[in-house]
Amino acid sequence: MIRINLLPADLRRGNRVPTIVLAAAFVAALAVSGTVGWFGLVYFGDLGNAEEQLVEVEAKLAEKSKKAAYHDQLDANKKDYALRVQTIQDISKSRRVWSRFLDELIDLANNNGDTDRHLAWFDGVTMKNDPKKGALVQMPASVQDSDKSRLANFHDDIEAAPFAKDLSSKSDPVYKIDKDKVRVPESSMAFRLELQFKPTIVEAPKAKPKPANPPAAPAGK
Repeated sequence: MIRINLLPADLRRGNRVPTIVLAAAFVAALAVSGTVGWFGLVYFGDLGNAEEQLVEVEAKLAEKSKKAAYHDQLDANKKDYALRVQTIQDISKSRRVWSRFLDELIDLANNNGDTDRHLAWFDGVTMKNDPKKGALVQMPASVQDSDKSRLANFHDDIEAAPFAKDLSSKSDPVYKIDKDKVRVPESSMAFRLELQFKPTIVEAPKAKPKPANPPAAPAGK
């Protein structure tokens, strides 16, 4: 007798998947799902930690970059201040302390009270400054008495004074005799003392122009 099975193929008894296979497939699916889940937890957990560490490192790097920029600025300021200090020192070296010169001049005139060597005084002081030649100090001066040796002693003391090292020239002891009955002795030798100081700023010598190349001789000569 012919029997016709109208059930679908997957429900037919002869084509059913064995229970063991289904169980194995289910267990495998669970294992794969567990593995994927565990990997996801581990991966995303490590990724989160890595991102937090990256944020911390970036923050530290930004802070160090600010400090490095500040250090560079301080270093630039230090160099700038060093140049300013050097400029100020150069300016101070290029200036003459005139108050010190006057003190030394007064000491020279007083000569520690030794009037036997010379007794000198000045009627005034004028100064003309030339940046290229230096300062010229002019003083109407007098040395008491008519003894030429006292005038010579005074000029010798000028050449031995501390400011003499800054002089480039000094006027000669040319004098005339003045008399004043109020003074004792009444005679004095009047002269105009001129002190030429060296320039405080020495200009660098200008470079000589290079000689032009002579024209080349024509060929064949």
